[in-house]
Amino acid sequence: MITIHYDFTDGSEISYIEGMEKKDNFNTHCLSFFSFETDVDVTVLKKDGSMIIKSELLGSSVYTNKYIRVAHNIERMLIANAFKFKK
Repeated sequence: MITIHYDFTDGSEISYIEGMEKKDNFNTHCLSFFSFETDVDVTVLKKDGSMIIKSELLGSSVYTNKYIRVAHNIERMLIANAFKFKK
């Protein structure tokens, strides 16, 4: 699983290039991994403990009122605050 630290740092984050080499089980700040193009599960974590889990987005309205499809650009939706983080 890839964990994206959204609004905090703990010093364990790696860069986009290192993440592309590692492929799985790492922490980063790079939102580019929050995409349906990645095969691994991705969690976006805020400092208050709330999160968004990519695998729960499809066909669900847990994080947004929209019906999410694979065609959606979820990275842009995240940047635009289209999701509600859940604890």
